Amino acid sequence: MQSIARAIARLWQAPPIDQNDPAFARWQPDEHDAYCTRCGAGIGRFAQTPAGCPHCVDTRQPWQSVTRLGAYVDPMRLWIREMKFAQGWSWARWMGRRLAERLPAELAGEQVAVCHVPMHWRRRWRRGFNQSQLIAEALAARRRCTHLPVLQRPRATRPQTLVRRADRWANVRDSFTLAPVDLAGWRIVLVDDVKTTGSTLRACARLLTGAGAEAVHVAVVAVGDPRDVTAAGRTGA
Repeated sequence: MQSIARAIARLWQAPPIDQNDPAFARWQPDEHDAYCTRCGAGIGRFAQTPAGCPHCVDTRQPWQSVTRLGAYVDPMRLWIREMKFAQGWSWARWMGRRLAERLPAELAGEQVAVCHVPMHWRRRWRRGFNQSQLIAEALAARRRCTHLPVLQRPRATRPQTLVRRADRWANVRDSFTLAPVDLAGWRIVLVDDVKTTGSTLRACARLLTGAGAEAVHVAVVAVGDPRDVTAAGRTGA
């Protein structure tokens, strides 16, 4: 029995991050002026105004800010895919710690909580883990914040990667619920791995503000180029 247990443990052991990889050694997180902190889209310097950037200036956002590590391009794209589809969940902890370092300094203290985008139980069972949860746990630990797993996903939906951009909001609408909780006075850091259209994050943020959250701040590993429909088809939320 012990040999079987050890064999199973080896199968589920996350491969270590290759820190000798030249791409890993060269990688640096985006500076805040490299992207719009309202929607997360990559922009040129000075392209953002108080009302947003050209990608979001006419759009109401249910969050106060977006923090990202980078765009959804290589090598980050490869690392995310390894995390999600090759049992590379050690990447999730690394990404969570890096995100914690990039969040605004004021997002700290007793009234700050970290929530992750939930996964339907069947998809989590197939994958074995929810990468957004692992990222959120690492982020919360690094920032010494409460991890508050109150978002739920009782309704299974088609993966966003298989849904046209125009149909993504309809696909996730009403698929999330919130556990009974009073978030009055709390500032929430909402965590996911990839943002493209923002439909998933928008649905979750509205639930959190509906429960009284003072503010919602989005933290994602990568953001897909909003002009690239092919990239959007490969990412997700």
